[in-house]
Amino acid sequence: MMRMKIISEHVVDHIQYEVDFLFCMDVDQIFVKKYGLETLGESVGQLHAHWYKTSPSELPYERNQSSEAYIPIGKGDFYYHAAVFGGTPIQVLNIARECFRGIMNDKKNNTEAVWHDESHLNKYFFLHKPTKILSPEYCWDEFGSNSIKNGTFKLYWAIKNYDFLRQSV
Repeated sequence: MMRMKIISEHVVDHIQYEVDFLFCMDVDQIFVKKYGLETLGESVGQLHAHWYKTSPSELPYERNQSSEAYIPIGKGDFYYHAAVFGGTPIQVLNIARECFRGIMNDKKNNTEAVWHDESHLNKYFFLHKPTKILSPEYCWDEFGSNSIKNGTFKLYWAIKNYDFLRQSV
């Protein structure tokens, strides 16, 4: 959940003057093809492989009204995957700062969004539509229920044991 703070700090301290475009990606993914110029945009969101075929009323947005990430039933259009987002450094900074602000406000109110920072990213893109939307093929779950075999996949999710990873120590 603190990666949005870390992203913000790195953009401000190091990155903002070094690159024209920046992508934030989960580290445990497997690249299988190149990401090309077609991925570049001022703000870039990537459709989630599990939810891209789902009707908006059934998307797993945050439904707890006390969360900063709350999106009402019947609102929203796409569900974005937090494993891949990007854009210009200033836009990535805006995304990360706004998500971090929401996360910290939730913590103050003893609330945690169901999909953590991904819920906050979806709230950000609900309010500020990305200028570029990448298909799920840019971050595909080859073992998921929407699995297809003949896509032009750019990277795959690594297999994760979420029950183990989210255990309290």
